[in-house]
Amino acid sequence: ELFRNIGSNIKSLSKNIVSLIKSFSLIALKVATISVGMAAVGGALIANSTKQFREEQTKLNSAFSAAGATAKEASQAYNGLFRFLGESSRSVESANHLAKITTNTQHLAEWTTICQGIYATFGDSLPIESLTEAANETIRVSKVTGVMADALNWAGVSEDAFNAQLEKTTSLTEREALVRRTLMGLYQNAAAIYEQNNKAIIAQNEAQARLDKTMARIGQQTQ
Repeated sequence: ELFRNIGSNIKSLSKNIVSLIKSFSLIALKVATISVGMAAVGGALIANSTKQFREEQTKLNSAFSAAGATAKEASQAYNGLFRFLGESSRSVESANHLAKITTNTQHLAEWTTICQGIYATFGDSLPIESLTEAANETIRVSKVTGVMADALNWAGVSEDAFNAQLEKTTSLTEREALVRRTLMGLYQNAAAIYEQNNKAIIAQNEAQARLDKTMARIGQQTQ
């Protein structure tokens, strides 16, 4: 009788163990399924949230490519603008206008300094994307246009006097150099002061730019 009871208990215990193992297996399967589902949802959310940024970066690279520049140069121009603007759309728009002005790496860096100085001086009252657009048009038509007039007049430079200087130039290259050097002389110091006084904001924007690009790569891969 004792052995029968022991055998019965062992058999019952075995059934319970088997049942427990099946339960754990089922739970593990459900957890795995949920994890896969959550990963898919997370990937879709990242892809959707980075869609606009990726589209803007495509426009940026296209603009620089059309101007004969590289993706690296496009990225450098964008980063130089984003570090103080902190806005992707405005940085891309401004950079795209700069691509039409010059693709020279050093000159692009100077234009970025100009933009930072003007932003530091006037803020949104003289939008940087409007400035780069007006500067490009000024160089093309050999006459001060748009907010380029504000950038000069507000800094004490006569628009008429500058137009007279533009008339003496004979090429786009000469006009670009004249406009760039004039604006550098007017706003380089303001850019340096902004750089010194806003280190934390600039560092935060630079970190944000790196994060944006990392998330964009993930979003691209999960489409």
